[in-house]
Amino acid sequence: MKNRWISMLLCVGLTVMGLAGCGSVGKDAESAAEGQDAGAGEDTESERDSEELEDADGDSAAAQEGSADGSGEDASEEEQLLAQGIQLEGMSLSILGDSISTFDGWIPGECTVFYPRDGEVTDVSETWWMQLIEETGMELCANNSSAGSTCTGDSLCAEDPSYGCSGGRISLLMGKQGKMPDIIVVYMGINDLLKGVPLGENDGTQLVEEGVVDNFSDAYCLILDKLASDYPISQVYCCSLTPVGEWGTDQPFVVFKNHRGFTAEDYSERIRIIAQNKGVSVIELNDCGIGIDNLQEMTSDGVHLTPAGMACVKEAVLGGLQGVY
Repeated sequence: MKNRWISMLLCVGLTVMGLAGCGSVGKDAESAAEGQDAGAGEDTESERDSEELEDADGDSAAAQEGSADGSGEDASEEEQLLAQGIQLEGMSLSILGDSISTFDGWIPGECTVFYPRDGEVTDVSETWWMQLIEETGMELCANNSSAGSTCTGDSLCAEDPSYGCSGGRISLLMGKQGKMPDIIVVYMGINDLLKGVPLGENDGTQLVEEGVVDNFSDAYCLILDKLASDYPISQVYCCSLTPVGEWGTDQPFVVFKNHRGFTAEDYSERIRIIAQNKGVSVIELNDCGIGIDNLQEMTSDGVHLTPAGMACVKEAVLGGLQGVY
């Protein structure tokens, strides 16, 4: 009997201890669960932050892609204009040129014609300038081109169109009823090369006196000075020269050197130097697709352009006017 009670008391004590132990375990479990819940909450917030960062990065990348392809809403107007190029439609064009830019019926009566009487360009649509006009929607203000003309000569002469620097030639760039052109393209210098005109040393910073101008640099400077004075609202572009082969010879052409040892590139370099110092843009024709190795295709005699050569010049002038090259 006594032993039975002792056994019962021992069971009760163990049970109480077990219950106390269970309560402790329960609290520990609840604490652990709460800790897990808190940790889960922290993980959720971290995941949310990470997702927000990923979304932000995605938005940033999308914005950059939109800016790159010009389709983004935030793309600047300047970027869009650069992507589209300068719009030339409706702008008026005048040309100061030599035989390469002539065509019968399209130049002033006092100027000398080369095409289509000579060479291989037989229709005005094949000239570089008419191709340009038809492709862009520009308007011809005046084509002041004359075969055989040089930049040098008597700058005070009003009648003879042979001198590109003369007041008479410069005045012929005006359109009907005194209209000023929006754009003037100066494409001269090959006859100065062919006739052995001295290059001169004027870099575009020296003043040139009116009268007989006997070197290329002074004459070219005078042309640009007169254009700036007489056509202040016109945008002027100078063209470097296409490569010139031994005039009138058959393939293989070799680079033409005049009796002074100068080449087309020598005159082109003077054009670049002068234009830069006068703030005038240069359209490069020396690498427009015409070279010594293909002059038989691009010219009829090493100098005068065929329709294929005209197309190359048109592309270069178009790129220059649009600011692409």
